Amino acid sequence: MNAPLMDDTPAAMPESTPLAQRWWRSLWQASAAYWSVQALVFVGSLLLAWVALRGLNPLQQDAANAVQMFLLRNGMEAGLFAVMTHLGVRPALRLFFIGNAPAWPSWLGLLLWLLIVAALSVGLGWLLDHSGWMPSPNITGIEFKSGDTAYGMAIVGPHLYVVAIFNLFVTYVFWSALYLAWHAFRVRRRLQAQVREARMRQLTHQLSPHFLFNAFNSIRALIFENPQRAADLITQLSELFRFHLQHELRHEQTLADEWQLAQRYLDLEAVRLESRLRLDVDLDPVCLTRTLPALSLLCLVENAIKHGIAPNREPGQLRVRARPAAEGWTLEVSNSFGAQQATLSTQTGLANLRERLALGFGDRARLQIDTLDGRFRVCLHLPETRSAPP
Repeated sequence: MNAPLMDDTPAAMPESTPLAQRWWRSLWQASAAYWSVQALVFVGSLLLAWVALRGLNPLQQDAANAVQMFLLRNGMEAGLFAVMTHLGVRPALRLFFIGNAPAWPSWLGLLLWLLIVAALSVGLGWLLDHSGWMPSPNITGIEFKSGDTAYGMAIVGPHLYVVAIFNLFVTYVFWSALYLAWHAFRVRRRLQAQVREARMRQLTHQLSPHFLFNAFNSIRALIFENPQRAADLITQLSELFRFHLQHELRHEQTLADEWQLAQRYLDLEAVRLESRLRLDVDLDPVCLTRTLPALSLLCLVENAIKHGIAPNREPGQLRVRARPAAEGWTLEVSNSFGAQQATLSTQTGLANLRERLALGFGDRARLQIDTLDGRFRVCLHLPETRSAPP
């Protein structure tokens, strides 16, 4: 029996296109994986028949020739089944069922069509039997022996063809169910991927106005106190967004790209915080080519400065670490905090980042938050993914 697997999605054609043309075109829209599976199952049917017959004890002098003829006959039937499913069954499924919502009369019509295809298959087999091209035997009787007692049954005449048509009909129904189930699975996976992609895009774009709002608040605080510094901040902000827009279409970036973006933000904040901002950066070169959700490092650095360092007059330290781990790698951003802390944090950035980690990596990544020895620490545990070569 043939089992369909990967296949191409049917290309859309105008309804005005003649059915014969659409049917013919569908015959050539098949993936390499589909043909591979058809060929694999054809070979598998021959191997199963050979294994089933090799243990038989020949009782007649020409039994070996009969076994060879039976294997040849089985190969012909497997090939005929593959041809009929490809020419007769698969196009009907692609044209009328995949991507559509057929009503119950359509399903009844499909069952009738499969019965017709089964009858045509048996008819073609009968023509081959009587053409003299391959004088191979048919199995029309089965006998079981237990000691001296024999039990058996034989199907001959019209009943043989009725049973053959029914067996083929059931096989075609099963083949069609597998084919439709595979395509339904592919469609569901594709929809899930599209929903995940849309959510990732929404979450990524959500960070831009969030960061912009905070940056403008910083600039506003300096407009009257130090207009020149405010102008410098605006210049740094424009450079930061120019760099960000160059990478806007990405949902993942390398740590090297993320650090370049974070550096521009830190240059922006250094104008405002001056000596109150101390940096301690240690990024293992092995981790620079590994990927993480876009704007992740910027989000962590921004939170550390806004809620930990900026509210205090005393100098604060921002520490950024990246290290390989036993499974993947870790990115750690921590900050010291003094008596004054920003208590009105909405946790939007961290919640956003946690959701993007779940969407992009599932349970292979996690976000850990803790407070230890006067430091607030956020640690990302990430799988070992690298950027694709250009």
